[in-house]
Amino acid sequence: MVPSKWRPKSGKSELTILPWPIGEQQYLLVLPPARWAVLLERLNEMSLSDEEAAVVERVIGGSSAHVKLDKVGRLCLPEELANVAGIKQEAVLVGRLNKFEIWAPDRFDETNQGSEAVAAAAIKNLNL
Repeated sequence: MVPSKWRPKSGKSELTILPWPIGEQQYLLVLPPARWAVLLERLNEMSLSDEEAAVVERVIGGSSAHVKLDKVGRLCLPEELANVAGIKQEAVLVGRLNKFEIWAPDRFDETNQGSEAVAAAAIKNLNL
């Protein structure tokens, strides 16, 4: 179940899920409609003759899925995406401000070690 504060504010119940990072596929990145629109807009700004842009479009288009939340906010994770992310029985949902991630618990634990120190160092660079 997706926490209510992470559900699209627009009332649309569709989210886009893609394996991330591209090429490493450690987890699933979930984008609400507004964030998906930003990604599409940036891709549309690239030249049609830009081979790099074409490759990105193919990879994202071929590996992403659009899923709808049911009335209580649950999403059905496509099996192929769950397999790519190593998700078997359980998953960890991690909020990232205007998007969120879905991880296999063991991958998240392994990758998240030391994250607080990295975040603390990055916060200093924000000059808050």
